[in-house]
Amino acid sequence: MAVEELEEREQQDEEVPELLELIDEVETTSDLSETIQKIGRRLRATPDDRDLLSDFEGINQICESLSKAHWRGEAMLSFCRIMPEVCRTSLVNRGSLRDAGFLIATVKMLQDAQETKDEARLLAGCISIAAMCTANDANKQVAAHLIQEKSVEDSDETPLRGAIFILMDVLESFPQSVHLQAEAMAALRSLVVDDDNRKSECMPSALENREVLLTEEMYQRVRTVLQETSQIPGQSVKLTEQTLLLLREIARGQERIQELAKPSSKLLPYVRNSLASTEARLVRAALSVLRAFAFCEDVRDELSLSCETKGYVEAVRTQLAAPVVCEQGFGLLANLTLRNPAMASFLNDADHQIISLGQLVLQKHTDRPDVAKSVIQLFWSVSRQNPKALAEVRESEMFLALRKLVADHQEDQRWHSAVEVTRQFLREFREDDGVQKKPVYNEFY
Repeated sequence: MAVEELEEREQQDEEVPELLELIDEVETTSDLSETIQKIGRRLRATPDDRDLLSDFEGINQICESLSKAHWRGEAMLSFCRIMPEVCRTSLVNRGSLRDAGFLIATVKMLQDAQETKDEARLLAGCISIAAMCTANDANKQVAAHLIQEKSVEDSDETPLRGAIFILMDVLESFPQSVHLQAEAMAALRSLVVDDDNRKSECMPSALENREVLLTEEMYQRVRTVLQETSQIPGQSVKLTEQTLLLLREIARGQERIQELAKPSSKLLPYVRNSLASTEARLVRAALSVLRAFAFCEDVRDELSLSCETKGYVEAVRTQLAAPVVCEQGFGLLANLTLRNPAMASFLNDADHQIISLGQLVLQKHTDRPDVAKSVIQLFWSVSRQNPKALAEVRESEMFLALRKLVADHQEDQRWHSAVEVTRQFLREFREDDGVQKKPVYNEFY
């Protein structure tokens, strides 16, 4: 989009009435679709206001109006299309949408649209489901395992299927629709990714959904779709990204990883091509797939070839400013150095200098525990296998910096995993003076 168009769009967003005025307008407007579009523009202009939709009953009012129209019409599509703005970072709004019946209605709309092959409604439904099910395990459960019993009054109504099966049908029905393929993959992936930080005692619904996706029949269908999509020329960035991320989700188990990585699948060259992209999001997605592939020892040996490893290091150097690339890149390299002294030596030679590169990453992304964990895991793996690397860590006073990291973040729950990895690294080389955990005694002592 041109700079002029962006500036014009921002100006239009700023001219939209305040969100509370638009919420009041919902009940009285004669054009609900137009009001909903204005709400979307207002949320783009002032994203901090999005929780007001729940606080002041805006979502309930919109859903009540949509239900009176049987969840059909242009207003329904408009509301689906603004879901990314409504749901982004807002757990409250996602929950309100589920409670108001909008999530169920969207799945139903998706099923009806698939039966009639209505691409516009399918596109809106996929956008909506992806937004509502991101980082919300309860929504994943409702969307994926929805069952509707037939009653006497509506015995002719088609039973509602789970969104996983509907989305697979969509992917198979529109193989050449680049936009719809990207949004359907994003929606499908949102149902199987365990990204809700609010952990419960029971098994997350995302993992249950993933098990459904990994059943033999569904796995074969997904793999076929991914192989066909990887051959589409002129792909959008989003389609490539979602194809890679969905591939990562099904790369589970030794046999399946080998199957996905073998030459006949044509998926590994697709991943390698994405690694050379200038788009950080594509590089991150490609590295995440390779990281999943590296859990299979046979594939790991192929990924550990020097000609391949150079590409991983170069990708991190090129995208040094992108923390997600650094986290995935160092995580992949840490996997490749497991019980591999030759790889440890290769990474720390004059051409790659992985210890120096890791220090730059830690200095640049001081507020990212995920990045710190991946970098320190690689430091630990390389140092225990390569004396030169260990000497470099000591000479650069890296141990001092790591002790400071533990002291600064040991009380922060977000940093728990990174701090524990750092403690183990320091303990192995007897550099944990001052950061040891105090002994915990039971009541008897």
